[in-house]
Amino acid sequence: MANELQTTIDPAIISRVLIQGDLSKLTESQKIAYYLKVCETVGLNPYTRPFEYIPMDNGKEILYALRAATDQLRFLHHVSVTIVAREVVEDTYVVTARASLPEGRTDESIGAKSIANLKGEGRANTMMTAETKAKRRVTLSICGLGMLDETEVADIPVSAMKIPPPAPIPLPPPPQPDPDPPIPPPPAAGPWVHVLEVREAPTRNPKVTMYRVTLSSGEEVTTIKTGLASRAKRAREAGIPVRATIEKSKFGMELVALVTNEPPTADEIPF
Repeated sequence: MANELQTTIDPAIISRVLIQGDLSKLTESQKIAYYLKVCETVGLNPYTRPFEYIPMDNGKEILYALRAATDQLRFLHHVSVTIVAREVVEDTYVVTARASLPEGRTDESIGAKSIANLKGEGRANTMMTAETKAKRRVTLSICGLGMLDETEVADIPVSAMKIPPPAPIPLPPPPQPDPDPPIPPPPAAGPWVHVLEVREAPTRNPKVTMYRVTLSSGEEVTTIKTGLASRAKRAREAGIPVRATIEKSKFGMELVALVTNEPPTADEIPF
């Protein structure tokens, strides 16, 4: 699989990686070429993403092994791993793993994790991580890969990693209060007209009377305001002109105000 990929690597890359030990100086295309070359050398499938790059605080960038790398290495080289010891040393859980190859060669590595102040599931998960670390470290060691695996990378303090700070999340602008709806202008008074007729009509409420006012303009308006009805009656009897302010309501055309050239009576003043 790896042979199908273009793995030609420039000699300058070899110099920077092997002599200077600094992968951060490589361009993106050089990093890809180096990645593919490492996979080809150890027989791993690059499409399974067995490695990852990680920048360190000292400016260097390293390649570390993921689970896919150690799993493939055990399969390819028939590595057998056995846990030979588990012990707690000063609040640290230490696991010793032994790896062996078919020809008889063996190797041992430990995996250690602090379990101080841990209980229950947290303590159990930490102990399992220590065992996983031991198995992966001994697998890389017996296969001749002197690199970190992802369980060791997880233990590196964040201060030692060159992790770019997260981009600030722009805050949405504060919600703006809804503008007050425009206040409609009051209805304008109509032209001067005469009151031709004022009729009373009953309503469902026996205490309320509906008044129908017919104007000389041909309009018929209604009101339940006794004061307006009284003024309309006096204007009709005196034959004086009026200016009516009319609004459309659910009851039809409603008389809102009635202007004459006479002063209001006492029952028309609301205070």
